[in-house]
Parts: sequence; C-alpha cells; structure tokens
Amino acid sequence: MSFYLRKGLSFLGVEDKSAYPPAELLADDDCLSCQDPCAEHKPYPSSLKIDQNLPLVGSVKPYGRHIIISTGKSDWPSKIEKDTGSLAHALRIAEDKQPTQLRNFVTNASLVATESSVPNGHDVVVLPDNIYLSNVTPENALDFWEIFINTPLPLGENPEKPNYEQAASKGITVKQNPYESMIMICSHRKRDKACGITAPILADEFEHILRDKDISETGPGSIVVWMVSHVGGHKYAGNVICYTQQGTCGVWYGRVATCDCNPIIEETILKGKIIKELYRGSMDHSFDKKLHPLKW
Repeated sequence: MSFYLRKGLSFLGVEDKSAYPPAELLADDDCLSCQDPCAEHKPYPSSLKIDQNLPLVGSVKPYGRHIIISTGKSDWPSKIEKDTGSLAHALRIAEDKQPTQLRNFVTNASLVATESSVPNGHDVVVLPDNIYLSNVTPENALDFWEIFINTPLPLGENPEKPNYEQAASKGITVKQNPYESMIMICSHRKRDKACGITAPILADEFEHILRDKDISETGPGSIVVWMVSHVGGHKYAGNVICYTQQGTCGVWYGRVATCDCNPIIEETILKGKIIKELYRGSMDHSFDKKLHPLKW
C-alpha cells in the first residue's frame, strides 16, 4: 500500500504527455474559464502561495484501490498511518503482514459512520469495488484486509466477489455503496495548511452548486462531497479527487479554485469529461472500461 503515492515526472518539471486520458475524454477548454479576475467566486486568501509552475499531469502514480475510512472529521494527525490505535494504523500493520500486488491508497474522511454499531467501529468505502462496509475496527482490520483488499480487482463482466460470509463471521457487514459519484477534497491542515485553507472554501462552493442543481447525496444521480486526509501534492492545493461511474473512474485534479467547481460537476461528474489543465492522474483502469462494480 502506498499512503503517499510515488512522485512522477512532474516533480522534475517535465510534463508527461502520455499520462493524459484519451483525447475524446477531454473537455472543451473554451467553455470552462471565468473572466480574469473573477468577481463571482470567492478567492483564496492572498497570502496563500500555490505552485503554478510545475506540471500537474504525472504528479499522481496510478493505484489499484482507494480505502476511505469514516471519521466524521476534516483534520487528523499529520500521518494517519502512525496514529496508534486508529484504523488507518491497523491497516498499515495489516498491509505489512499481507502485502498486495496492487498499490492501495488509504485516507480518512469526513464521512460519518451511520451504519457501524460496535465500539470503535468505522464505515469504510472501498473503490473501485464500490462496496460500503460497517463495523470495521482496528481489531478486525487484518480480516478486512484479507477479505476485501488482498484480492483481485473487479475486472471483467462477472468479477469474483469477496467472501461475504467470512466477513459476517468477523462482524463486518457489506452492502452496495449508496454514493453514485463522490467528490473528495484534501483538507489535512495538520499535514500542510494549504489544503486546510482551500478545502472549506471549495466544499462550500461545491455544496452550493449541488443545492442549486437539486442533486442529492444518495440514490440515482447522487453526488456527495467529503473532506479527506493527505493525498500528496499540497503544493498543488486545492486537491480534488472525483469518483464517477459507481466508483470505477477516479480522476485527480490540482490547483482547483472555486471557479473550477461548476465545470468539475458539469464536465467531469455529469458528462465524464476530463479538465486537462487541472488533471494530475487517475486510478488504474479508469478509462479502459475493464472495471465493473460488484453486482448485488
């Protein structure tokens, strides 16, 4: 598992043009820009310095799975995998005991655990499997890892399902992820203040747009906004990850400003188009149609 994804060519100041998605998936740039300066959208504080020189594309290495842990918070200790007693820490230990062939990405999230009923239990979303688990604890973290993470990706029309009976015997319940599309904003201020400053401003704008469009958080056509822990590249704040197509497509954006929130919803979430000037990278198989969410 890679909690901190490996650095790409962009960190050397070299744009990796091969890292862009297929041309037919790119949004029309002419439709996306606000006037400069923009009087409509809230700016970031003038004291906030965001790198505008290093290329964004290639600054995220592809990864196989994203494991999202409910905490009900928007900030956490600087390194969640070293937060003793936490689920993130327990998952790091599980990964050391059971390494996987895939790179896995673990974040805490502002998601509230509404399904878990045991002490220290967490709700957990696993993508691209598109499953929602409850009662995942530090104590059964190794079982969770073995059953749901140390397994093949859901590739093909009929991917192999995890052993739900085994999970139930460990107290873990499983259901289909109720969130059709997810917007995740890095808000990890204790790791770096840049994302801690930009995230609340972006979240307010995203949620304002979703209210205006009358888009709900669950069910068909739903979009939910979560704050998440460190995703790497604080120099590129605001950092936003968009999951669409029932969690099988994960697109990373950097240098996101409030002017970009409506285009992200219109183009990426609703139309499946990629905004090239913001694009950092993606989850494995996001564009090749090989991933299939588990059937129920």
